[in-house]
Amino acid sequence: MANEITKVDKNDMKLSDATGYSTEQIGVIKNTIAKGTTNVELALFLFTAKSVGLNPLNKEVWCYKDNRGNMLTFAGRDGFLVKAQQNPRYKGIRSSEVREKDVFSLDIANNEIKHQKEFKEPGKIIGAYCIAFVNGGEPTIEWVDFDTYNRNFGAWKSHPADMIKKVAETHALKKAFGISGIQSEHDWDFTQEKAYPIDTDVAPSMDTVNYIESLIRTSTFDDEQKATMESELLTITNAKSEEMIGMLKVNQISASEKENPNQGDIQTILNLKEKE
Repeated sequence: MANEITKVDKNDMKLSDATGYSTEQIGVIKNTIAKGTTNVELALFLFTAKSVGLNPLNKEVWCYKDNRGNMLTFAGRDGFLVKAQQNPRYKGIRSSEVREKDVFSLDIANNEIKHQKEFKEPGKIIGAYCIAFVNGGEPTIEWVDFDTYNRNFGAWKSHPADMIKKVAETHALKKAFGISGIQSEHDWDFTQEKAYPIDTDVAPSMDTVNYIESLIRTSTFDDEQKATMESELLTITNAKSEEMIGMLKVNQISASEKENPNQGDIQTILNLKEKE
């Protein structure tokens, strides 16, 4: 039986020597949590993970590229908690979601929170807070609004209270212990393997909006669906516009039909705009 020869990437061998990860581990990282990175970007990611003391193999950190092609390192609440617990000044955290029927007041300047929960009819979640306690120093309090971070799918739909508390905890831990070099996953949208900051994402250009409108008109969706998508363009973000473009590109009518677009679709959209 012939011997099998396994080829090892020389760059992986160099990274292994420099970071302490085996070539097999580097191969796993390259094909999962650091997918699509160049050798230089992978090296930067691994060194960043080492410097903050978090393990990518345990999914404590991972990386994405932003819409400008910059490689960023991300962590979830658990990653920030691990990092904070490595600090001898860490003294624990306390957090809770806040609902519209709760009795709640917050004075961040004086580090004062008054929160009395209403359990019978608590109402909708409006936000969450977290207090990060520090040995020898003042606690750090962070508040986050639910509507700003709610994704309305997955865990956000099934466990919204847990998710919004994670956002507050991440912010408090990051600020209280000066954790830098890694981004909170909760502050970004991820679309088509790109990251967009949710608090700074701006509306797409008019050229992009016009392009989406043309894709909607020549798509295979019915009139009602087209009108709904057209109305969404009024508040669409860059991240969502790329997602919509990708979806519309695979739902196009044939070339012959494009020569005679359905005028009813256009009129439906115009009527919708007039109502708005």
